[in-house]
Amino acid sequence: MRLEQLAFLVAVQESKSISLAAERAHISQPALSSAISKLEDELGVVLLTRTRSGAQLTEIAELIIVKAKEVLDIIDDIRSIGKANSIELNGNISVASDPSVNITIMPDILTTFKHNHPKVNTLLKVGESNNILQDVKTGKANFGIIFNTEAFCQAKDISCKELFTDEFVIITGSNSMISQNSIPLNQALTLPILLYNTEYITNCGVSSLLRKYGDINVSYRVDNLEMMEKILSQGESIAFVPKFMADEFAKSNKIKKILIDDAHLEVSILLIWSNRHHLSLVEKEFIRVIKDTCTKKRQAAQAAHAAQVVQAV
Repeated sequence: MRLEQLAFLVAVQESKSISLAAERAHISQPALSSAISKLEDELGVVLLTRTRSGAQLTEIAELIIVKAKEVLDIIDDIRSIGKANSIELNGNISVASDPSVNITIMPDILTTFKHNHPKVNTLLKVGESNNILQDVKTGKANFGIIFNTEAFCQAKDISCKELFTDEFVIITGSNSMISQNSIPLNQALTLPILLYNTEYITNCGVSSLLRKYGDINVSYRVDNLEMMEKILSQGESIAFVPKFMADEFAKSNKIKKILIDDAHLEVSILLIWSNRHHLSLVEKEFIRVIKDTCTKKRQAAQAAHAAQVVQAV
């Protein structure tokens, strides 16, 4: 029995596909199938049943995978002991990020991680939170950074770590008819609303939150931030975004931030991954970099806010 055979078996479970598992392992599909077949011969059990709809893991395979993950975790722990002296991490990571995190925090995460581990390749996809949740559940992405949406609360077999919390505010064009710095939520919901969507769905995370407070007037659904900024800059519509994203948009003289003066729409930013996915040493290191970067950003924001309060006094 070889470690890569166990890793291949775990990969099939996580990917729910032999072809996708082989692609991620960077070997041919026949080679992966052969490795698992040899493991079947050695153990004297059937691990995969082949059908027209694809390969299915047997019950005994699922039991073996539980132990295989424990073995692979122990191997990673052994490697991590000597990591500082001898191990150079390599491999591939796929991560999907909400656009608010992508334009504010993700550049620091990616550049820090690449500096520390130049041989690791990271594939980044930007998407709406509920769409990212589906990508993680189906194995298309190893990790997702999302809002804590209603769909996430109902999801099963998903692990998470809260990175930080914030609150939703409004952004609109600098020449908008809204002249005040804050407005009531019920007034905001009557205005033309722009939503960020990356799939042909209408129940995104932000719209699910807003509908708890009443009907919403959705005028636009777009899938990229450049188009979002161009439409908002016309001043005829608004968007609900976390404050840290609004601050980034407000750096442009085309967009301004408006607070909600009678409601606190809190949002949690989560790092998620599937319980079916075995975290490799590379991925554990990636999680550490994400957490450290978010902590530093949060501390810097708190320090800046404290300085503003002192100046105001």
